[in-house]
Amino acid sequence: MHPGFPLQPLHIVGIGASAGGLEAMEELFSNLVPSGRAAYIIAQHMAKDGHSELVTRMLNRRSPLPVVEAADGDPIQPDKVYLIPSGTDGEVKNGRIHLLPPAREHLSTPSVNFLFASIAGEYGKRSVGIVLSGAGSDGAAGCRAIKTGGGKTIVQAPHSARHTGMPSAVVRAGAADAQMDIEEIARHLTDMFPPSQPVRVAASPPAASAPPVPSNPHLATLLQRVFDATGVDFTSYKEETLQRRLDQRLAKLKIDSLEHYLQYTRQDPGELNILQRLFLVSLSSFFRDREAFALAEKHLTELVGQKKTGDSVRVWVPGCASGEECYTFAIMLSELCGDNFTNDRVSILGSDLSPEALAFAREGIYPQSAFKETDPKILKRYFEHTGQRYSVVQRIRAVCDFVKQDVTSAKAPDDLDVISCRNLLIYMKSDLQEHLFKKFHQALLPKGLLFIGQSENIGLLGNSLFTPIDHYHRLYRRKGG
Repeated sequence: MHPGFPLQPLHIVGIGASAGGLEAMEELFSNLVPSGRAAYIIAQHMAKDGHSELVTRMLNRRSPLPVVEAADGDPIQPDKVYLIPSGTDGEVKNGRIHLLPPAREHLSTPSVNFLFASIAGEYGKRSVGIVLSGAGSDGAAGCRAIKTGGGKTIVQAPHSARHTGMPSAVVRAGAADAQMDIEEIARHLTDMFPPSQPVRVAASPPAASAPPVPSNPHLATLLQRVFDATGVDFTSYKEETLQRRLDQRLAKLKIDSLEHYLQYTRQDPGELNILQRLFLVSLSSFFRDREAFALAEKHLTELVGQKKTGDSVRVWVPGCASGEECYTFAIMLSELCGDNFTNDRVSILGSDLSPEALAFAREGIYPQSAFKETDPKILKRYFEHTGQRYSVVQRIRAVCDFVKQDVTSAKAPDDLDVISCRNLLIYMKSDLQEHLFKKFHQALLPKGLLFIGQSENIGLLGNSLFTPIDHYHRLYRRKGG
């Protein structure tokens, strides 16, 4: 434990992988940070004489957390990654790792199922099981054990895995709480176990108006230039997210440093507008995460049923991007309200910072790829098919309005029934997230619904303001009258 860090209950994150897993783990561990709250234990399938030392060395190249080959009896320490050596099975017991000869019934070793089951038995709700790329089905039973014990299970989204067998087996067994690509898994773990901060007493409180300053001075200068050119302030956005998108832009332009990129923006000021759009890029689709929307529709049904004659239903979608989510809510309300679905009874506001995205939303014309989770009957009923594209029908467009607005600074609409702010909070620092949760609480009617993204957490302040309806699908109800 780091000196000066508060003592936290230890969580154990078990990671199971086989073919293609090493590349996935290299990316995963390169994006994790010390938290003082979690230890990681890897069961990577290897031959009996496999190269455990080489695997450990490769993972250590990019991991901020130390990666070690586990020894029998090792005490489990936070912020440390343990690799079960080849030719053995790993078991967690009494806070230590124990190495055992592989059981005859285990088709592959180290056994993911065996490791995960022991983690579940010892740590219960503080267990996390992650299954990455690999052939076969090892990990499905282990994830089921963790899930039964109250822990969380995540699989690498099969479309992003080199070998889909292991993650798909967990999904088929109904034992996966979530499917994510590697970047999303890393972000989710960072949200679960945020970076530790030393406990210290400030000589005086910081000024309330002091803006956060990026640790990289070149990035701070660039963000100021973006603000001067576009009026959009990104200083409260997560630095690592901005840096990732900036790195993509530098690679495309074949510019080797941020300092040289600053010179480039001076020669071509229009580049700052391109960068602003890149920072704001957001992907969406209709009924994205279908199970989450099915749950939202169920509680929206209850909300509409409690309305009196003449009452309206008001929805706000901050960070609406190109409008798919606004139109999704409009379609759900059309199904629920029937003849009462009119623009004086239903009002849906989408807000975003990107003029290009908002123009796309107002046009309401989408490619086939936007409907991969949409029921064909809904597609036929609410869209007009023209060539390879689909137009939202007029009665749905009539209840939706789109405005350019910064959710962090603009006044929120009043008397809202639903706020759907999905996959926007993940880009923001915790103080800005808390500011928004307060704003959302004030804007919602009593028992109003808050819907956030599956990779986002509501935090301590959010939990004081909202009651979880379904934590996994991130649906909450406003507390208080």
